[in-house]
Amino acid sequence: MKKVWKLLTALFACLGIFTGCAGNAGDGEDSAKGVKMYLTVSSADTFRQNLIDSAEKTAKEMGAEFTASDAEGSLEKQLAQIKEAVEGGYDVILCNPIDVDTALQLEVAAGDIPIVFYNSCPADEYLEEDKYVFVGSNEADAGKYQAEYILEEFSGSDSINVAVFEGQKLHSATVGRTSSLKGALKDSGKNIQYVFDDYADWDTEMAKQQFEVLLKTGQKADVVACNNDAMALGVIQACEEKGIGFDEIKIIGIDATAEGCQAIKDGKMAFTVYQSASGQGSYAVKAAARLAQGKSLDGMEYLSEDKKYVWVPFEKVDKGNVKDYE
Repeated sequence: MKKVWKLLTALFACLGIFTGCAGNAGDGEDSAKGVKMYLTVSSADTFRQNLIDSAEKTAKEMGAEFTASDAEGSLEKQLAQIKEAVEGGYDVILCNPIDVDTALQLEVAAGDIPIVFYNSCPADEYLEEDKYVFVGSNEADAGKYQAEYILEEFSGSDSINVAVFEGQKLHSATVGRTSSLKGALKDSGKNIQYVFDDYADWDTEMAKQQFEVLLKTGQKADVVACNNDAMALGVIQACEEKGIGFDEIKIIGIDATAEGCQAIKDGKMAFTVYQSASGQGSYAVKAAARLAQGKSLDGMEYLSEDKKYVWVPFEKVDKGNVKDYE
């Protein structure tokens, strides 16, 4: 739970569990004193900015030097930022790749510098224990949780009309969330009719416009499953403008943003999945600190068996527990 996470983080920080010995985190067991970290982000939306803020806070607590740059959706700019990190003598790079298919290109550009990928996950073949790792949340879980909500909500129906609003086409979260959602729905044995399925690039206004297109087709959606809360909010706006009641359609998202949680409290959004931007930012820096100092990730919480991934858990959020995520 979000509140619990914040309380525990604060408590553990005081005890020295998260950031080293009490009093001076930069000199503790998890110290990154003297380490230079360079973070590049594909484009800084609200979620990623929260992640970056958490990463910067953790880096400073650990005594590291931290620099963040926005590639603004340009691969050329991101490669230039990697080059800047190399030439600037940075010890580790934290990278949210614009296109996961360029992971090898990014690694080649980084030379001997280790990379912690975050937010968008490259293919497994481009990850390597204690060299190129990914820190994030397992997107398959988010899609699975959405499917579980749909199947429970419509347990008495043999057929369900589903509209799907996907994020950016090349983003690993889009692929992971959507494929898991559809896989779980298929495995249910119910007749799943996809009345709409298109990319809305995580964007509220684009999702609003696309939902309006769906309405013009005359097809009825029982549930609208969005890859993130921002798109769900666009669907909500369209429903409000068209006079569609939220008892007629279930709108679900992912991220549990402040706006998304408020929509649940207001009875407009039915369900979302909490993704911890603060947790991902913090763990990305902790992993980066170890790699920068030639240490193994062994013993890190949430580390996968193959030691290539650090999976920060997703959590289900609905009207019953949304107050815990404010």
